[in-house]
Amino acid sequence: MPATLAPPQPSGPTVTAALGATRTSHRWNEMPGNWDRLNTRMIFASSNPWGIPDLPTAGGLVEPARLVAYNDRRGCENAGPGSCVHFFLDDYRFETVWTKPERPLTRLQRVGTALTPDFSLWRDMPLAMQLWQVYRARWCGAWMAAHGLHIIPTISWSTPDTFDFAFAGIAPESLVAVSTVGVRDRDAQALFAAGYTAMLTALDPVCVLIYGTPPPEDLTAGTPVHVYPSRWAGR
Repeated sequence: MPATLAPPQPSGPTVTAALGATRTSHRWNEMPGNWDRLNTRMIFASSNPWGIPDLPTAGGLVEPARLVAYNDRRGCENAGPGSCVHFFLDDYRFETVWTKPERPLTRLQRVGTALTPDFSLWRDMPLAMQLWQVYRARWCGAWMAAHGLHIIPTISWSTPDTFDFAFAGIAPESLVAVSTVGVRDRDAQALFAAGYTAMLTALDPVCVLIYGTPPPEDLTAGTPVHVYPSRWAGR
């Protein structure tokens, strides 16, 4: 369960300036809009040194029959049984799941199951920023789970120095998801293969949901996979 960090509650209009209050302190029953940009109001349990939230084990979930893009409002509204929301999109299209996490809940709860957000990790991005992207993705997943959604962790990595934290917060033998969209040139393919192998070693997932072109068979051998063609397939 998450630990809630709530703003100090004033004792009422009798609070005096001597206690560090102002004449209007009693009016502040909640944080003003955009005050908590880092989402410190909810700090979730973590078993790793970075404080990346631990997600519930997704090993018992059934592989989704179909993936529905988060920005496809009609698709989310009409999603049938076996559907799952995905975030394999440009980051700006789902930034609100972090900046205003209450807002997308209705849309997500209508479907019932969601992959965690896929915030981008770029090779030339400072390592601290990549760590922050992983933290944000896990935080959003923990937030969704705390509001009744079934969560499947999405895993992203870039270079080998991200492997230490890229898999943090995910229980072994879970159902997980990855994307191969954008893995085109030789360097990108090599980095994907290295990260995929490291992920299998670290997590031993029960199945990997792959959005995009399936990796080579020798890479996925021994672990079940379920491939979902991307929206760009065949273009």
